[in-house]
Amino acid sequence: MARENEITAIYSKINEARNEGRYELVVQRAGELLNKGLLYSNNEAVLTAHYISAISYYYTGDFEKVLFHIEEHHTQCVLYGKKSDYMRSYYLQYFVSSFALDYDSGQKLLEDMLSIAMESKDYSYVSMAYTKLSLLHNKKEQYNQALESAQLAVSFANMKDVNREILLIRAHLHVIESAINLQNPHLAQTSLDYLHQLPDSDLHRRETAFLEILKGRFYDLIGEPEKAFHFYTKAKQREERLKDYSTLKDIQQRRVVLAENLCSFDELAIIQKEYIDLLHEIEDSRLVKAALELQIRLQNSSNVSSENLDYLTGVYNRKYLEETTNSWLTEVAITKKSVVCIVFDIDNLKAINDTYGHLVGDEAIKFVAHTSINQIRKEDLLARFGGDEFVLVMQDISLADAKRKATLLADQIESLSSTSDVLPIPITISVGISDNTRRTIQSFNELFHLADLALYEAKKNGKNQVISSI
Repeated sequence: MARENEITAIYSKINEARNEGRYELVVQRAGELLNKGLLYSNNEAVLTAHYISAISYYYTGDFEKVLFHIEEHHTQCVLYGKKSDYMRSYYLQYFVSSFALDYDSGQKLLEDMLSIAMESKDYSYVSMAYTKLSLLHNKKEQYNQALESAQLAVSFANMKDVNREILLIRAHLHVIESAINLQNPHLAQTSLDYLHQLPDSDLHRRETAFLEILKGRFYDLIGEPEKAFHFYTKAKQREERLKDYSTLKDIQQRRVVLAENLCSFDELAIIQKEYIDLLHEIEDSRLVKAALELQIRLQNSSNVSSENLDYLTGVYNRKYLEETTNSWLTEVAITKKSVVCIVFDIDNLKAINDTYGHLVGDEAIKFVAHTSINQIRKEDLLARFGGDEFVLVMQDISLADAKRKATLLADQIESLSSTSDVLPIPITISVGISDNTRRTIQSFNELFHLADLALYEAKKNGKNQVISSI
């Protein structure tokens, strides 16, 4: 109960900071939530922390960290996610598609998100999905569809169960954008009037910047270029701090066009140079390339079929383990890299089953899997071999380093299990290790057999220890 209260208190602080638009503080609180989630093996807290971190770093303009937390969230979601977590994963992946300028993939992700949100009657996420769909339709010049999506976003944001002013603000912003694109200043004015009556504190930084752009476009539409140029300049200053290159490019293009009629030759030259410098900065930016690379990794990860995963733990199963390790061993015959096999199982699991029941035994197996996945490298391969036996295969690591890694893992399992809410007693593991550096190993079966023999020695010598093959 004390742990639940700790995590609940952090959630409360996060929500308070989010409602105030203090995203640097949200990032800090999300880091605290992630640490507590890992410490207490609370997968829900870990998933939420990565989700909140990704969204918050987007609002502070740190896009590299956005991509990092999106990938971490997706990894955790594949292992432990519920339907609601997949809904959030689709939303985060939409941002990756947006950064990669892949609007068709982004639309598909938002439609998948919308489907789950409607099914679960989570109208906050319904509104969020329609808001982003409006944005995409506008980018694709589908202005009537954009307006329809924005108006639906307003409707769902207004529902009594939602109660988040910021969602209504974002929806109205996209009504304005769609109305301007449809050359309908009267409709745009209605939503502008709604936003003008709100306190400035209700508009967060990105929303404020977007509103400045829309005001510029509105005054451009109704034939007041001086006001339009003023608001574009204010928007430029805000977006420079947020490092949103796509939006900055659009702003600067509009400023250049207006400056040709409003500014002196020297002023126009300065604005044109700013635009050219921005284009060079965009060209040098690694964001689009990084987003494209992550998009490919996420798509490949999503294509891992359920037949490769263990139903109880969410880690890989024996079939995938054997096939992948055999493939690695074929490759390292040429590259001469090391391949290490770590085999481990739970000590005295039969006694746990007999004393507390098989459901508790299953919880122990899941606990070991989840703790292990948080301790390994992304490139490592963890699988459930059968029963309570797991296999971890690692490439390009020495036997000594692998033994240290295995010892740390065993210590973590024993330490965290002693404070677990789902396990009645601490659990330990016995570990056997082998590698391919001291003899020719051509198949998984050979590598596994040597590690399994070492595991047998660890059991025979009293359990709760790590033994390497000779």
